[in-house]
Amino acid sequence: MTRTGLSLSLAVVLVTSIGATACGSKDPPPPQGPQGYNGQPGAYPQQGQPGAYPQQPGAQPGAYPQQPGAQPGAQPGAQPGAQPGAQPGASPFPGIPGFPAPAPSGGGGASGGSAQALDPNLAALAVAPLGLFANTEAPGMAKDGPIVAGNFQAGQTLEGSFTFQPGKCYTLVAQGAGPSAVGLEMQYVTPLPGLAPSIGKSSQGGAQASIGGKANCLRPISPFPAQAKFIVTAKAGAGVIAAQLFSK
Repeated sequence: MTRTGLSLSLAVVLVTSIGATACGSKDPPPPQGPQGYNGQPGAYPQQGQPGAYPQQPGAQPGAYPQQPGAQPGAQPGAQPGAQPGAQPGASPFPGIPGFPAPAPSGGGGASGGSAQALDPNLAALAVAPLGLFANTEAPGMAKDGPIVAGNFQAGQTLEGSFTFQPGKCYTLVAQGAGPSAVGLEMQYVTPLPGLAPSIGKSSQGGAQASIGGKANCLRPISPFPAQAKFIVTAKAGAGVIAAQLFSK
């Protein structure tokens, strides 16, 4: 064989070998594209990658989302409706057996306030001697209005009302059963121009008191009727006081 024929035979064998190698590879090359978690296709995308679940503002990575309406910083196990700062032992139902009642407030005792009004029939300890006292302080005068009676603590007061009529004369008497000092005062409800609001005061210092007694009854200065009141005070001691206004 000549040198030219040998060269052609080697070229044919080489081309045939290359073609067989190319045709014999049946596995396709791996697909190119974005890789998932740890380079595995189909894994969940990482934070910051397109399609990642958004986090709540200020939330820590991996924290569970808050429920709608949840209060931040709420303590677990807190009871709904609990009153902040409630004192131990305070009763939410005062007056019900087993629950302590709240401490009373308001006037009373030596600090003043209003006495407990009583039906005159329940104040006989003061009403009975009041009639004897009135016989000496308001002789020949008629009762003007009902008896005013009450159960007093020291410093407490009780009031009665009347109309101060021109042309009439008035005497006020009071009797105590228990209190050691009783005071009386008569006042205008609406002070008249040029006149002091006080009409008169008692000057006695014991359990009996009067204003305008023993032929010294009080006469209105104004020619017009005026609304007035009298005030009974327990200046010292506690008990029942009864008062009666007389006029003629």
